[in-house]
Amino acid sequence: MNKRLIIILSTLSILYPQDNKRSIHHQESVYFKNSTSSLRTEKINVKTGLDILLDRKNYFIDSKNIALVTNQTGVDKEGVPNYRRFLDLENVHLKVIFTPEHGLFGEAENGEKVEYKEAADSRELPKIISLYGSVRKPSDEMLSNIDLIIYDIQDIGSRFYTYISTLGLVMEAAAKLGIPLLVLDRPNPIRNDILEGPSLNLKYQS
Repeated sequence: MNKRLIIILSTLSILYPQDNKRSIHHQESVYFKNSTSSLRTEKINVKTGLDILLDRKNYFIDSKNIALVTNQTGVDKEGVPNYRRFLDLENVHLKVIFTPEHGLFGEAENGEKVEYKEAADSRELPKIISLYGSVRKPSDEMLSNIDLIIYDIQDIGSRFYTYISTLGLVMEAAAKLGIPLLVLDRPNPIRNDILEGPSLNLKYQS
């Protein structure tokens, strides 16, 4: 890039400021600049759907045979995995864990098929079934004797992530068998009230 082009671009940025389209990062910097508390000391506590379920809504899972759809992002406010919390509850029976792309522990690369052995080896977990291998949707057999399906995964709000597709297929399987599905909400890192970048051409939506 030559000096002339740099000068032109700099001039254009002065002539045509984009104050009406400020990025979220700029807005946040302005907020914290004018805030009485600093960015490092201001603390906000957020309870996820998992925390609320365990703290106040455990009647949803009491005495239930549960199938859990999750991965390494499904943790409580202390960082404890959801499946560990369910296994520690006396009247909750975690029967099977379904995992999306990347596996239960985030061990697989993008697009890599994941398969688990029948036994849960030394991790002392119930049966683990990948929904990103030879199977994409739970079968009737996989959901036999299940009273409730729980979906608890941190998504990012980007359409190329496959977790929402996994949820859709699990919903179809649950509807077919009449099994309730409980989706535990988590904050979306990519907000939908401020948009940046090109939007989807609806001709290519899927």
